[in-house]
Formats: sequence, structure tokens, C-alpha cells
Amino acid sequence: MLLKKIVIAEDDDAIAHMVNMALGDAGFLCLRARDGDEALKLVKAHDPDLLVLDVMMPRVDGLEVARRLKGDVMWSRTPILMLTALAGVDNQVQGIEAGADQYMSKPFDLREFGARVKALIRAARRERNRNPTSNLPGSRAIDEEIEGALKTGNSTAVVHIDIVNFDAYADAIGITTSEGIVRDMGNLLLEAGRTASGGGAFIGHVGGSDFIALIAPDHLENFLATVEKAFEDKRAALPGDPSGLSIVLAIARTDGLNLNTGADELGRRLGRAMKQAKAVGKSNHVEWSAS
Repeated sequence: MLLKKIVIAEDDDAIAHMVNMALGDAGFLCLRARDGDEALKLVKAHDPDLLVLDVMMPRVDGLEVARRLKGDVMWSRTPILMLTALAGVDNQVQGIEAGADQYMSKPFDLREFGARVKALIRAARRERNRNPTSNLPGSRAIDEEIEGALKTGNSTAVVHIDIVNFDAYADAIGITTSEGIVRDMGNLLLEAGRTASGGGAFIGHVGGSDFIALIAPDHLENFLATVEKAFEDKRAALPGDPSGLSIVLAIARTDGLNLNTGADELGRRLGRAMKQAKAVGKSNHVEWSAS
């Protein structure tokens, strides 16, 4: 996983050093900006996970930096933790209205500071990693979930779910209607995962009609059966002519895979299983095997 990057915009050397040491010890890569103009350049050059922003800085002050970033479609999702010696309520309101996601007054406790940094990054990553159509975790979040499963070494079933012939069907019924069906499909899978696992399954949305589920092997058969039945029940109520649609599920397990090469091998296994599943030409599931 890539090291998390934080831009620290602080003109006071002592405070910048203290913050850098605290975050560096926690495993973050810290980039220092000594004024607001440099902070803007670093954010745009490095796309950091967080901007720690002092209010009173030379050239461009922190409030203006926050306004510019939040007003830019490319950088508006960069979380901002604003630091200032101005502790009044009016000052805090001003900072939040300028775009700060959180606000801390100097002096501050480093433990609280570290906790707020981690919380902001977690929240921002969750939002960035969501598919805009289904609001489910997207491709990056799926990769991180698979990496986490490989790290633990515990056996995990990974399921690739796709609706065959969905693109042609979507062209016939229109974008708005087809996106609604994809959202419903995401909810269907989420509910099936919760029902089968008691809440322990992960459901992600790659894009289009492609989804990924990670689930404990003990819950796999229940999940597959629930998904296939739910899809068949739903298909009858779909608009237009859904007769050509079928759902296929490719399964591969993480058994025997390591962190370094496991994700690539898992992808190959899923690809082979999906190819076999689609060749059958009807709703079904296929699990990868070495044979």
C-alpha cells in the first residue's frame, strides 16, 4: 500500500518540526510548505491524503488556501485540518466556512492531533473509494480489501458477479433506468452478503454491472444461492425485454496465495472462472480449480 502523504503548511519552524515528527513516527510522509502559495503548489503536485493548514501565513493565508482548494473540482475533496492561534468561536466558524474539515487551536495535544489526522484520512478515503452509481466501495477499496485478506492469511472466497448482456440491455432502456437497476443490484448483493454472513461480507462495485464480494468460505454457498434466487426474482420485474440477461458468479479462494503476487494470481483465477461461467450461457456460478 502506498505511504499516506500529508502536506504541512506552517511558517513556524518549531511547530512544523513537532508536527512532522509526530506524523513521521506514525508512518506518514510529510511535505512542508512555508507559505500558502507553496501549500497550493504542493497539494496540486502530490495530491496528498490531508492538508494540515495554518491560518496565519505569508503570501496567501490559510483561509484563502482553503477557499481555493474547495472551489476547485480537482482538489475539493482534499481534507483540511486547520491550525490557528485564534481560538474564538468566530474564528472557528470562519475557518469552517472557508472549507476546513476540522479545526484545532494552538497549542494542541499531539495525541488528539494524531487521532484527528487519522480520522480525517479514513473518512476521506471512504468517500473517494465509493462508486458514484451504487455508493458501494469502488475499485481502489476492493484492491485494499483483497490486500487485507491476503495479509491475514485466512481463507477468503472472492466472488466476481456480472450480468451477461447488460450493456445491450442498458442501451435499449436508457442510462437513467439502467443506473437505477445497477443501484438495485448493489443493494441486492449487499443484503445477500449480510444475510449469508451475519454482516461480515464485503461488497464492492467495480463499475457497470460488475461487482466483487469477499466472504468467509463457510458462508459462500448460502451467499451464492441467495444472490441467484434474488436475481431471478428481480429479473421478471425489470422493464423492457430482460430475457437475455443472466447472472454469473466466478469464485476463487485466497488459499495458498501470498501478499506479493497473490492479487495477480487471484485475478487470473477469477478471469478463468468467469470465462467458464459465461460460456454456459445461463445464470450460474463456477469456482476456479487447478484442473
